[in-house]
Amino acid sequence: MTTEDYYDEKSTTYDALFKMLYYRIYDTITWKYLEPYLPKSPGAVVLDAAGGTGRWTIRMAQTGCKVVLIDNSEGMLKAAAKKTKTEGLQDRIVVRKADITKTDYPDEAFDLVLCEHALFLFKNPTVLLKEFRRILKKQATLIISAQNRYFMSLSSISGKPSHDNLERACELLLNREHHCLSENGQVNVYTWTPDEFRTMLQEAGFRVEKIIGKVVTMPLRIRKEIYARSDYPQDLYDKILEFELAMCERPDALGLAGHFQAIARKI
Repeated sequence: MTTEDYYDEKSTTYDALFKMLYYRIYDTITWKYLEPYLPKSPGAVVLDAAGGTGRWTIRMAQTGCKVVLIDNSEGMLKAAAKKTKTEGLQDRIVVRKADITKTDYPDEAFDLVLCEHALFLFKNPTVLLKEFRRILKKQATLIISAQNRYFMSLSSISGKPSHDNLERACELLLNREHHCLSENGQVNVYTWTPDEFRTMLQEAGFRVEKIIGKVVTMPLRIRKEIYARSDYPQDLYDKILEFELAMCERPDALGLAGHFQAIARKI
């Protein structure tokens, strides 16, 4: 199974995932550290790289941005185009199929690049980051997320320690690549430690302004039967979010988070 096939298959049900408590917390943090960096000038253009069903494209366009969404999944692109039409945002959004490692856009075409929840699919992220740097304007912003290897390793033994699970945890900890998305293991997922993520961005020609941690409370510390619910008390959401926001900007707590989100400038 290729990543394109996987996301084509998931495209009709993909957005339903984000109704659960886990993703509502995740999305709130993502937006908090994305919205302030959206360009305000009328002619500014944002790239939503591997933008999927347009969850972030729609939200960014609703603030007034012009957004280009590119993805390699036909199913995801159809969903994004449908939402764009439903929201009446055709004048602000372009949806097209493209490889985000070679976009065919000219140098310095974009005022901001967002790559949310896609870096984990790339064995050689240097190629991807080089392309982002090429198409970004001088001093423009890249906002990009990554999966935390420490968290991924620990999650394999959470609540059910055994010889096999501990062996799997060691394997995940010592290797950047593992199988996650498909039962037959043909789609690989790549993870980073906080230091590796920062160094990778710096070596690609970006100045890292901030790295925040997203979701330290779930799934290791709050049970799945709670965090996977789409119906939950508002006060539970409020208290978890309060805790998460208190943790996410602490550099010494990055290793506890499931994901990282970097705000970096092209230099």
